Amino acid sequence: MPNNSNKKSIQDLEALAYYSKKFERLRVDRAHGIAPHKPILLLSVIEQIRKKNISINEIYLCPELIQTFLKYWSYLGSYRHHPDISRPFFHMRSGKFWHLWANSGYEKLLSSKVKLKNLSEVRQAVKYAYLDEDLFEFLQSPSSRNSLLIVLVSRWFPGKTDLIEEIYQADKLGDFPEYLRDGYEELYQ
Repeated sequence: MPNNSNKKSIQDLEALAYYSKKFERLRVDRAHGIAPHKPILLLSVIEQIRKKNISINEIYLCPELIQTFLKYWSYLGSYRHHPDISRPFFHMRSGKFWHLWANSGYEKLLSSKVKLKNLSEVRQAVKYAYLDEDLFEFLQSPSSRNSLLIVLVSRWFPGKTDLIEEIYQADKLGDFPEYLRDGYEELYQ
């Protein structure tokens, strides 16, 4: 008969496998090739958690997260897509592990089928995003976080596992094409 610690270990492994599958099966736009917005957002959140900039389960659309997103985009993004964090921040909820906390007065809007289309609309309606509690706990643990990171990178950025650590260590953007800077000038300062 399994003891309680074995039962907990099995439950943790099953939950980790569940989130691994969620990370592998993100619903992404494929109209102009695979849009990397959601995987890059997750990489950005993972970095912010790893650096302890996110220590409670509240993910704000703050300048640090935006800058981290743009940093990852500059290395991994697609020239066919605009590096807009607002859309994955809003649409990640389709994965059922990412949830949005509405600003006062916007609860009905967020529970409706309305799609928010830009940074201003998302900031107006959404106070913060939060993860399933189990997932947030996994991302706090270096070993679980690393396992999920490997799944995410292997699926969405094959062969770039070593580059992810380099990006994490980098304090600046990679070779970011000028045409992508339009509309983001204020975030670079």
